[in-house]
Amino acid sequence: MTAYLIIDTSTRYGAAAVWRDGLARSVSWRSRNNHTAELMPAVRSLTEAEGIAPDALDGLVVSVGPGGFSALRTGIGVAKGLAVAWSLPVAGVSTLEASAYPYRFTANRVCAVLPAGRGVVAWAVYGTTDRSWNALTEEQVSPIPEFTAAQSGPTLFCGESVVDVEDALREHMGADARSVTESAPLARLSGAAELGAALLASGEAGSATAIAPRYLRSPRITPPNAPKPVSGG
Repeated sequence: MTAYLIIDTSTRYGAAAVWRDGLARSVSWRSRNNHTAELMPAVRSLTEAEGIAPDALDGLVVSVGPGGFSALRTGIGVAKGLAVAWSLPVAGVSTLEASAYPYRFTANRVCAVLPAGRGVVAWAVYGTTDRSWNALTEEQVSPIPEFTAAQSGPTLFCGESVVDVEDALREHMGADARSVTESAPLARLSGAAELGAALLASGEAGSATAIAPRYLRSPRITPPNAPKPVSGG
């Protein structure tokens, strides 16, 4: 039976899972720092509990963002390292698409919303057109008022930040706005697993060098303090 390792550390919430034609076992956590302390112990416990030797895995799936800078670097760095060490193909999937994918049969338009800083969200709209699942907008980052104003038509909203925007959406869209509150990050982990497993099974996944994070915004770098004048003595 095919077995894949799934990793998602896109936000403060992290998760990992083993996929065997479906999620066989998963673990999740909330990190105060950057997931470094939690991720490798989670990988070891999953493979041991499933009785899988690392070199018996058939591939890796990792969420590539958008998400937090250090959070994404941790997950992607571990996935790349394991892929090289174990000679495995690795599939990178969008965290926004992974958040929306579990609801593809629930609504014609599904908008995933993730945190991107105080008062700012990352989002994209997906849907099924011509019997095919597609992105209906580009992935983008917007302040919540601009995000809300850009929405129209019956839409199901999901993702980690849906609780931050649902009141504004209902005021703006009325009954056209539906939302689903989920257990972060397990819902998007399921989406990442399905999307990544399909890429791996089709042979579309590549090498570790092809995996890159999607930040959508530049890191906030605090400028250095101006030097204080030295008074003469």
